[in-house]
Amino acid sequence: MKFGFNSKVQVGPDVYDVQTEERGASHPFIDTLVLMQGRVVYRHRTSYEDLAASGAMDQAILRARVEKQHRDILEALRAGVLSLEKAAPSQGAGIAVKLLNAGSWLHSGHVTLDIEVSSKGGGKPVTGAKVEVFVEGGEGAPESYFAHTDAAGRTSLHFPFPTLVEPSMGALVIRAQVAEALGELRYQLKPKPNR
Repeated sequence: MKFGFNSKVQVGPDVYDVQTEERGASHPFIDTLVLMQGRVVYRHRTSYEDLAASGAMDQAILRARVEKQHRDILEALRAGVLSLEKAAPSQGAGIAVKLLNAGSWLHSGHVTLDIEVSSKGGGKPVTGAKVEVFVEGGEGAPESYFAHTDAAGRTSLHFPFPTLVEPSMGALVIRAQVAEALGELRYQLKPKPNR
């Protein structure tokens, strides 16, 4: 006979499903999963090989172990001491990065980037986003350039264009971050044809 327990637990605004079951004598483990919106955010496994090895496994002891593990995980979840995996941000959350001068950012070996960062949901300007820019494919490790967006969600960066070792592998990378939200643009650089 297999034993298992299922519980729904609300912790603040979040609702979790907690499922604990034993896997049978051929696979002597007690598994507990904590799920949030169908996604596993915590997993705990213990062995009951000591009971299975004894030959005549005591079902009452096994049931008590499964129940205790389930209860312990419920208490730890309510107390906020479990190390839960963070849920992925919901769709629409996050930030968008836009290069405003995409057709004219490189001139005479110098880069001038006019960048705008906005919220993906409503397109509102994001103030204080950290913007990092670098060119991949240059000599040595790419040098990064940093700036922060103003009240309009905009910033500008100026730097010399690096010498590319492998022009076909070159890319301009623009990343923005504010709190947990990340946005990135990547422009594959096309080598100029020989004339």
